[in-house]
Amino acid sequence: MFQSSGNKQPAKNQPPKTVRLPKQPGILQYGDLQFLMQEAEKMKGRIVEFPFTSSDRKTDYVLSAQCFPKEIDPSGNMDPEWVLTEYGAGQPKLLWRHPTRDLSLMSNMIAGESGGDQLQDIVPNSALFGGMQNPIGGATGAYNPVNTGSSSTSSSSMGGGGFGGSSIIFEPPRAGAKATLEGDLAKLQVPNLLQSINLAKMTGRLDVRTRSEQAEVFFQEGNLVHCRVRESAGDNAIIELVCWSTGEFRFWPDERTDQRTCQKRLDSLLMEAVALLDQSKYLEQAGLKIDASCLVKKNAMISEEEFQARVAKGAPIALEPQLDFYELVDNRNTLAELLKKRPMPMTEWTPLLFNLVSCGLVQITDQAPAQDRLARLKALGIDDNALQSVVKNLNRSETGILTYDAFIYFLDQEYLRYEYFNTPFSIVIFSLGQRKGGESGPVESLQMLAVRRAMQRIQLIKRHVDYLGHYEMFDFGVILPNTNAAAAYAFGNRISEVLREAPLSSDMDSRNLLMAFGVATIPEDCVELDKLLISAKKARDYAKQYNKRVMLARDIPQSSP
Repeated sequence: MFQSSGNKQPAKNQPPKTVRLPKQPGILQYGDLQFLMQEAEKMKGRIVEFPFTSSDRKTDYVLSAQCFPKEIDPSGNMDPEWVLTEYGAGQPKLLWRHPTRDLSLMSNMIAGESGGDQLQDIVPNSALFGGMQNPIGGATGAYNPVNTGSSSTSSSSMGGGGFGGSSIIFEPPRAGAKATLEGDLAKLQVPNLLQSINLAKMTGRLDVRTRSEQAEVFFQEGNLVHCRVRESAGDNAIIELVCWSTGEFRFWPDERTDQRTCQKRLDSLLMEAVALLDQSKYLEQAGLKIDASCLVKKNAMISEEEFQARVAKGAPIALEPQLDFYELVDNRNTLAELLKKRPMPMTEWTPLLFNLVSCGLVQITDQAPAQDRLARLKALGIDDNALQSVVKNLNRSETGILTYDAFIYFLDQEYLRYEYFNTPFSIVIFSLGQRKGGESGPVESLQMLAVRRAMQRIQLIKRHVDYLGHYEMFDFGVILPNTNAAAAYAFGNRISEVLREAPLSSDMDSRNLLMAFGVATIPEDCVELDKLLISAKKARDYAKQYNKRVMLARDIPQSSP
């Protein structure tokens, strides 16, 4: 191991205090060492530690730096002392201790121990230490150097030309002000950024901006003083800011404010923000786009008792605000439009929407509601109410789907499109029932309330161009334009999953719901309309007889009756 002699710290009556920076997920780069050295300079006499991991992510290390106070180093010429310690499966292992101001040397020594790339002396000596306006400007990309020229140059460097071609513009808080930190949230998350400022005991204003949002946080010797994010201020604003994953930041030193909106410690707020961050990521993965996603109720006729039972499985939130938010969902507006009607901060609506979505009460969709499309026709003098009355006359009032006659009419129209334009289509005919009295009990038809709820759920997952209606006396059908057999098969399975997500009525167990789907396609299975219906019904009957969920007409054995 590399071991070097040099100036040593004189003995002291008690060990120096230690400050630990946030862990770096990878090998420390030249810019990280610049930051670490400046922190050690600011806190002379203290040991400043910077944890990191090896290039293969299998070994943890801690690099510490210490600059000596005037009592020990009156001349100020002693080199800072660096110590690298390895933390593996056993006891911590001291790898080396070395005094130097040469950050290129330190980078190469660290790379040699932890599997990184050597610097090859590409860093100029003039940048090693001293007189640095930006202590954090490294190869990691989390922070970038700030232009230290005139105020006009600084302003342009923080706009479109100075940060990877970004169009985000930062205005200095006062003439001549220069940011000492700048970076990208994609490379340095908000919690780590806030903790770094807190540990370094910095005073000033942190600006965080996206293309459409902005936030400001004031610090006094590392302590939170004031924060504002949109209409939120104080502790809730900090929690909301932690959920930001994109944007850029600048830190303006020595900026102060008379406002005192933050009351809690940073570590306490970060703990509170963990749950909100998880919920926010869940909604993002579910497809939520605040300005584009439409919220749709999965079960518009749910009772309050059933609603309460469902949300009890989610995050612990009072029932009343969840009911209020659920009533706000109108199946037409985006989340942004709903929040205009009833403004609330992200810290309030995120857990509410998380519960409604995760408990199967609300679905997030990007499909534009039909009501919005019809409403645009008003400008042409078209009465959308008259159009709605036509649709209403085609539907059966008890279930809200097409009558059998209307279903057959649209099926015939789809067949004509095939004949004229050669566009394929599929039909899914399915039966629904419930078993009473255990596995050997009789099978009965669903009650009308359960049927209506089942059709509401199917309406949510089908396309607007698909037709859902009654088929004959007790069955149901879906016409799928421009859809092949494989896609229709997947759609049948999707219907079964949606119907089993939750009970269709309070007295019904989802496990007792019986379903059988038959799929037939033109021209894959046949080219005549009557044969299409016969094939789909035969596939449905086969699924019933052999306990199959979805059956393609083509997969029925030839010997089957």
